[in-house]
Amino acid sequence: MFKFYLQIFCFVIFLMTNLFAKEIKITSDTLEVDRKNNISTFIGNVYVHEKKIEIWSDKLIVKYNIDKNEVRELYVEQNVKIIRQNITATGKKGVYYPETGIFKMFENVEVIENDNYVKCDELTLDIENSTSIMRGSTQNRVQAYINEKK
Repeated sequence: MFKFYLQIFCFVIFLMTNLFAKEIKITSDTLEVDRKNNISTFIGNVYVHEKKIEIWSDKLIVKYNIDKNEVRELYVEQNVKIIRQNITATGKKGVYYPETGIFKMFENVEVIENDNYVKCDELTLDIENSTSIMRGSTQNRVQAYINEKK
């Protein structure tokens, strides 16, 4: 039994070392580790801090490539919120690819920047190039509210 806990502890340290090397810090109420599938699941009050983005959610699934020693994807679910500079976006779920700096958010997405507001079904945020694409669907088109200050 001790050996099992020691292996899990070493695995978590390995994972966290790789996350910190990418400058990603994660906190949550619970951490579940699946060594067989190279997945770690953070549950409850999840907060992710990376150099250029902050992410909050109820659940985060980290998939990593152990051969390359890197985090591949971060899946966030339930009450997702991101902050990037002066942009705040909320939605139901999302995925972040740290290697490319791309964050995608889905379902009931709302983006607020200063006094401007956009509602859409999908947001693609390219953090490295400071670009974003907002998409709607045939039922829910993109809605934008622009406040011009004079």
